[in-house]
Amino acid sequence: MRIIFVGTEDECTGFGLAGVETEAVETEKEFKNAIGKFIKDQTVAILIVSEKFADFFDNKLKGMLGKKSLPAVIFVPSFDGVSSKQSLKEFLASVLGIRLQ
Repeated sequence: MRIIFVGTEDECTGFGLAGVETEAVETEKEFKNAIGKFIKDQTVAILIVSEKFADFFDNKLKGMLGKKSLPAVIFVPSFDGVSSKQSLKEFLASVLGIRLQ
């Protein structure tokens, strides 16, 4: 099973030095193409994604994941810092499919 990082060229350099397979993207189109390709690839266990691209992870990509357990998608802070506009409650609700009170 493979672990793949998707992010900018600079971020990929760091993950590549750690031995993680990487895919450098700069635009929304490149990001969606890369993620779509990796979601369909049954050898990918974990997708690590720069949080810079979190807003591009839309319902279509979420739908491709469906109820599959693999690949797990993990967002990590980008070099620019945390950019997520979601609160922790909203994030958990989107991941778990339930609302926490």
